[in-house]
Amino acid sequence: MRLSSRKALAAILAAVVVAVAALVGGAEAAKRPAHGALLRAAAAYIGVSRAELVKDARAGQTLAQIATAHRKTVAGLKSAMLAALKTRLDAAVSAKKLTPAQAQARLARADKLLDRLVNARLGRAALRPARARLLNISARYIGLTPKALRAELKAGSSLAQVAGTHGKTASGLKDALLKPFEQRLEKARAAGRISAADAQTRLARISARLDRLINRTR
Repeated sequence: MRLSSRKALAAILAAVVVAVAALVGGAEAAKRPAHGALLRAAAAYIGVSRAELVKDARAGQTLAQIATAHRKTVAGLKSAMLAALKTRLDAAVSAKKLTPAQAQARLARADKLLDRLVNARLGRAALRPARARLLNISARYIGLTPKALRAELKAGSSLAQVAGTHGKTASGLKDALLKPFEQRLEKARAAGRISAADAQTRLARISARLDRLINRTR
């Protein structure tokens, strides 16, 4: 697969993560198998390869448009994706990671979220809101404007290096970036959607990803 195609696929996966997060439990949705299963289900139902799905999405088409262009229905597309999600939720129940009630509640929310997903344009712009939030939090902690921070990153510095240059620490930056995730996981735990142990596991996974993000350079 060419580099441009890999980047396009990454953008599509990022958009799916946003839509799936509320269904399979926040940070868990960031695992490639979760959103990958939905894309595989979509491609299989439509009757195209994942590479073809990427190409059409790069051209600006929604999943619904791609489906109808191949003489498939949007309802059928959603059903295929819901079936893939149900399979994952059933597996989580069997592994005692979710209760049957939690799985059913998440599946019940899926219909509305999948409406948005199949009608969303899943190109590179899908990455912008998440990137902007991380950039804004980082800039606020470091004491820069987002524009100034972006300029230093483009010059080749990592977030950790920019923080150090401005008298801030990488650990403090990480804490600032981690806080919103901690709040969301705690809210999910308090609502009974995930267990305390599950929340801790997911937080550890996010923490590791933030370590890589903070120290990454162009």
